[in-house]
Amino acid sequence: MIVRTWNGRVPAHHADGFERHLLATGVAEAAGLPGHVGADVFRADVGEYVEFRLVTYWRSWEAIQSFAGEELHRAVLYPGDEEYGLIPSLVVEHHHVTHRSGEQ
Repeated sequence: MIVRTWNGRVPAHHADGFERHLLATGVAEAAGLPGHVGADVFRADVGEYVEFRLVTYWRSWEAIQSFAGEELHRAVLYPGDEEYGLIPSLVVEHHHVTHRSGEQ
């Protein structure tokens, strides 16, 4: 399994709206693709901003490519992101999962 991790931040007053937007765009699109295993969304208050981390789980590089296109390490951004004042990371990280424990 491969984990794909993206980060972005929005002004705190946009956090709830952006979270709904993130769930309706990136999370929903990924969930509909073959080879997608799951997703987690994390958020943290950082002063006047809220930072989001989206972690998606995939069975293969081919599955990730069906989501991200040819440039696997480039972030997938969506129309409407700018309405929330999103400051996105433009690069994502990938890691192979070598061990998971706990609730699965």
